[in-house]
Amino acid sequence: MNHRSRSRVDCDIVHVVRSDGFAGVERYVCTVANELSRRGHRVRVVGGDPARMVAELDEGVAHSPAASVGQTWLALAAIGRVGLVHAHMTAAEAAAVCSRVSNRAPIVATRHFPHKRGSSMLGRAARIAISRTLAEQIANSRFVAESIEEPSVILYSGVPPRPQADLGALRVLMMQRLEHEKAPEVGVRAWASSGLPTRGWRLVVAGSGRLEPLIRRMCAELGVGDSVSLLGDVEDTDSLLSESSILLAPAPADSFGLAVTEAMAHGIPVVAAAGGGHLETVGADGCLFAPGNSREAASYLSRLGHDKSMRRVVGGRLRARQRRLFALDLHVERLEQLYASVS
Repeated sequence: MNHRSRSRVDCDIVHVVRSDGFAGVERYVCTVANELSRRGHRVRVVGGDPARMVAELDEGVAHSPAASVGQTWLALAAIGRVGLVHAHMTAAEAAAVCSRVSNRAPIVATRHFPHKRGSSMLGRAARIAISRTLAEQIANSRFVAESIEEPSVILYSGVPPRPQADLGALRVLMMQRLEHEKAPEVGVRAWASSGLPTRGWRLVVAGSGRLEPLIRRMCAELGVGDSVSLLGDVEDTDSLLSESSILLAPAPADSFGLAVTEAMAHGIPVVAAAGGGHLETVGADGCLFAPGNSREAASYLSRLGHDKSMRRVVGGRLRARQRRLFALDLHVERLEQLYASVS
């Protein structure tokens, strides 16, 4: 069965995010936009780092930059009438609401983070108007749905299928931003206590952020600097995952954790903090440790590092879980159904 025949109705869709960067939300937008386009929908994307978005989006998906709310509104105005606007984060939602003066398309919003809408003065002012205007609101996890305290439809994000990683490389991967809410210092302490640095293993950290100087200093103070590689932002995350044998995810309250589900698609065992969306993505099939408990995380790292058969068993369970709950096809099919219900 081809993608087009699975769709309820072909749509003219704009995905919009007010951003000039490229992180989890922008990667999600590109992945979903490409899949919708392949299924026969007309799809355009507004926002995100222009170079990265153009590189990630299929040829048939047009892109417009939008680094501010004003630019986002102008980009939507330039596109004109469309069938549906799918907004991501408050600034994009506000711009989409303003664009309804000339475009009466229904607006769907995805809540990617477990916070009430509007951290800025503009966001708080727009909160009521946005809530009243949305045709539907999506939460990407039950954790987010319960945290935002507004009606929403829970729709887990999906990732494409990936080849099984070999799991023979002596590499632990931590793929996340180096910010306080991600608790990278917990990951470094777990690494230092795991015993793996003395067995030839390496910790590879993919991501950047304000805590990078702290992480470098911690690695040196804990005596593991020679076994840790800080790569900064990485574009080819699939290659990085395929060459890794364990994913370490210490964030105590991730809304969903796209990197976690990507690792699961590769059949990589995941050691994650037992909080936020990890309880739904990794669940009982992975290795969950109490948030902040670096010694418990270290114990899991040590056991997995010493036992490749254990890595295969845990990774196999997580790969099956990803295919059952967090597949891209499943996500987009449900998204199409939601679009059809509000169009």
